Amino acid sequence: MALENGISGGEKESGWKDRKEWLMLLLSLLLAFIVWLIHSLSLQYSVFLEYNVELNSTLQGRARSSVSQDVLIVRGKSDGYYILKQRIGRRKTLQVSASQDNLRHRDGDDFYVLSESIKSNIVEALGGSVDLEFIVTDSLDFTFPRITSKRVPVVPRSSVTFRPQYMSLGDMTIRPDSVDIYGDARLLETVDSVFTETISEKGVDGPIQGICDIVPIRRVSYSESAVYYSMNVVRYTEESLTVPVTVTGVPEDKDLIVLPSTVTLTFKRVFSSLRYQPEDFVLAVDYADFVRTIDSELVPELVYKPDGVMSCEITPRYVDCILLDRGSDGTEL
Repeated sequence: MALENGISGGEKESGWKDRKEWLMLLLSLLLAFIVWLIHSLSLQYSVFLEYNVELNSTLQGRARSSVSQDVLIVRGKSDGYYILKQRIGRRKTLQVSASQDNLRHRDGDDFYVLSESIKSNIVEALGGSVDLEFIVTDSLDFTFPRITSKRVPVVPRSSVTFRPQYMSLGDMTIRPDSVDIYGDARLLETVDSVFTETISEKGVDGPIQGICDIVPIRRVSYSESAVYYSMNVVRYTEESLTVPVTVTGVPEDKDLIVLPSTVTLTFKRVFSSLRYQPEDFVLAVDYADFVRTIDSELVPELVYKPDGVMSCEITPRYVDCILLDRGSDGTEL
């Protein structure tokens, strides 16, 4: 029994060694294959490559871009990684720009371009991934349908919050503030403006600026795809002054009495050591507004304020107006 057990244990140990050797052999082969694959993919190869081409043009009154009806075939050198990516999945589309002089009219909305005339543009679109040797495709056909255009304003969408005692000095500025849009005439009739992506900032305590994309509209193209935005943000302080209410436009034979004759003006101003006085502000009611109103109450208009003042509130909001006639000697009747 002891001898049988000894032989059985030796066979097991020998079996484990054989399996380990086979496993090490397989791992070595796998490692060798990986090393060979990495080396092979890093080498340069001269091959034929196929691309779709989307051509961007400046043809007046026509679509700004068109995808070629033909396949662009080129021969060039590239590494194995790039070639493998090209051969797997969907065919890559090259974004190529061409001047109006490169395009030749065929018929109606159909145009074509000679491949050699845009060779430098193709090389640029390849982005250094391919060392171009020659172009097989002689020409590429494109369709540029007629479209209309109009200029519309760009409206900023923003979500900006400020730190305590900070606020914007004026509205957000957009450059350019309007863009040309291109598309079907009936579709453009429904578009009066375009919007930016939401500009989001939190805890702002100083000027902000940046570049923001314009929200795309299906089947509409823009002369600009992004705009520059800026907003001046300043620290402010809040103050109050008692300011007299004046009257304007009163005929010589009339007298307009305002009650109360002074109001409290609460305003936010840029933080500084400068002090404002009541005479730095002009609040007025106009005789023409009094004539048009149904009752005798008017809202005083802030005719003048210093440059550093950003917003104002008047208390009380309304004032009563009493119209009196003047005698020939200037006395009230």
